[in-house]
Amino acid sequence: PRAHPGHLHKARDGPCEFAPVVVVPPRSVHNVTGAQVGLSCEVRAVPTPVITWRKVMQSPEGTQALEELPGDHVNIAVQVRGGPSDHEATAWILINPLRKEDEGVYQCHAANMVGEAESHSTVTVLDLSKYRSFRFPAPDDRM
Repeated sequence: PRAHPGHLHKARDGPCEFAPVVVVPPRSVHNVTGAQVGLSCEVRAVPTPVITWRKVMQSPEGTQALEELPGDHVNIAVQVRGGPSDHEATAWILINPLRKEDEGVYQCHAANMVGEAESHSTVTVLDLSKYRSFRFPAPDDRM
């Protein structure tokens, strides 16, 4: 059918398609080695997007590379579910136990046939093994 000025044409039933939008971005976190850390990311899109977690890596040449997760990391799990609202999906990444080498920038990436979106968060890790030999004074110690 031809479009006429001032008239709308119904292309199909259902909601209008739109590119992913990150509605709740992941928060940056600080924690210690051995802890459990979780990041989450909520995305709205039609059709439902594919959400992936990636770690931003620096190559020896200084260029940026993305490592898709969980990869072969035994301490990393990724999960995605629909919701909490219509046309939304939520993705989580769980790092347990947290290691010093897990420190870095993590990317939540969402894509569908209309477009893509991404959001970043930083995981900062304090290595407790460097502080194990430090002795805190007992409350009754005199200084």
